[in-house]
Amino acid sequence: MEETNIITLTGENGEQFEFEIADSFELEGNKYIALLPPEDLESEEDDEVLIMRIESEDDDETVLSQIEDDEELDKAFEMFKDRCADLFDFE
Repeated sequence: MEETNIITLTGENGEQFEFEIADSFELEGNKYIALLPPEDLESEEDDEVLIMRIESEDDDETVLSQIEDDEELDKAFEMFKDRCADLFDFE
């Protein structure tokens, strides 16, 4: 059985969301993480990937932030697609 890495994100209002870690990588001096909804939460029609910037990491906590810049997000998504082309069917 394949082991999956699940991460729980806490929203601004304290709500918690679980995601599967699909990939992590560096690009232009920044670290990124690509997250997918866990398999049991995915719908056939709405496959999404969430790419976030890793702001800081330590043993207790990792701080992630949304990518506000469209160009930065596009570059990070292209890197994710290149790295994971054999694992996912990108359209």
